[in-house]
Amino acid sequence: MDTSEKDPRFVTALARGLDVLRCFTQERQELGTTDIAKLTGLPQPTVWRLCYTLSQVGCLMPGRSADKLRVGPGVLLLGHAAITFGGLGDFALPLMRPIADQFELSVSLGARDRNNMVIMQRSEAAGIVNVNLHIGSTLSLPSSSLGGAWLAAVQPDVRAQALDMIRDENPDAWPERELHVKQALKDYDELGFVFNLGRSHPDINAIGVPVISPDGTSVMALTGGGLRTRMTRDRLTKQVAPALKKLALQLAPVLGSEALARR
Repeated sequence: MDTSEKDPRFVTALARGLDVLRCFTQERQELGTTDIAKLTGLPQPTVWRLCYTLSQVGCLMPGRSADKLRVGPGVLLLGHAAITFGGLGDFALPLMRPIADQFELSVSLGARDRNNMVIMQRSEAAGIVNVNLHIGSTLSLPSSSLGGAWLAAVQPDVRAQALDMIRDENPDAWPERELHVKQALKDYDELGFVFNLGRSHPDINAIGVPVISPDGTSVMALTGGGLRTRMTRDRLTKQVAPALKKLALQLAPVLGSEALARR
């Protein structure tokens, strides 16, 4: 046993959880619990409990196959030092800035973390309304344009699982949230993006566009929003949406590059 584990101040369970997360590297991006047990030397039942807990708090997420796990976007919430998701944030920023400046709005890139969307990268035009959002901020999965775009683009079974979690979190709020989700699915089916017109902030209109990896297994989302007086529904539809859709297509290969590299 490491001498630190004999220290009464040392929390062994926490250390073991971090050991599990350290198993995931650039070379080992998806692991099963048997792999993790071998790498950590921990008993299989202990690994199962640790992985379950880490999954519940958003630090692990399902891999491409049912018996594999990968690091989830919730790891970002441990500190703002981790500002990108698979390098996508760094790649996206210089592509987001011209859109933000051209249309005088904010552009955010987000990933799901349990019942929220975490902002992984953000660019704001000078002088827009400050809504106190930044890298690491969370937005409601069922009510935000980021979340609506994600829900609309993921596979039906993934969406159903996410909606079950949302319903279980707050059954009383579910009827209103369900309406938001249904509208987002309708918007996406008809337009290829989702609206959020003054719902999250009374002075802000926004749209959300999904970013889908080439193999369809990974989904993130983009949102662009600005003052209602400037970002009318018509302008969002005719000007901002095409720009965000183009950006999503530029980001999609990068989102999928890690998965493609493993094949």
